[in-house]
Amino acid sequence: MFVCAGSLERIGMARGVGVGLIESAITLTRLCLLERPTELIFVGSAGSYDPNLPMLSLFKSAQGYQIEQSFVCDQSYTPLENYLEAHSALLDQICLPAVKVNSSNYIHTSPDFARQMQGAGIALENMEFFTLLRVAQSFKIPSVGVFCVTNYISPHAHQEFLDNHDRAKARLEAWMEAFGKC
Repeated sequence: MFVCAGSLERIGMARGVGVGLIESAITLTRLCLLERPTELIFVGSAGSYDPNLPMLSLFKSAQGYQIEQSFVCDQSYTPLENYLEAHSALLDQICLPAVKVNSSNYIHTSPDFARQMQGAGIALENMEFFTLLRVAQSFKIPSVGVFCVTNYISPHAHQEFLDNHDRAKARLEAWMEAFGKC
């Protein structure tokens, strides 16, 4: 089953699960209980911590983090697990470069934070992906994410996102259609 954030980010035949960590957790849990999907493929936009990744390029991931800027700056800590990795044959079926993805309820705009995340080997930021991995893990559902870069983590992130969002959705819809024919 394809899922996406929803709201502004309705992508093709993907089911919308909500924006951010909380809304997507509630909706995705309900969907898993009622419809019992056998696999979950999240499709969505992503900000890039790495300014060398091409705009509108596609990536796959089965590795998610939930790291806030305050954590990186030693201004907070968490007793929660903030790293998840899905082990799924789905990952091998998708012919895209694999990256690590961070999720937050906030869109980061700090180039310093972006450099720190890039230094930690984390390439992209998407608000909902960590939720998908966590819910899928709870229900033992194979899961993976596919992302299209819409912006770089910078003070101009929001405008870049707006400028590229429609093209990113079209790229993801085309990928979904091609993947469905495999």
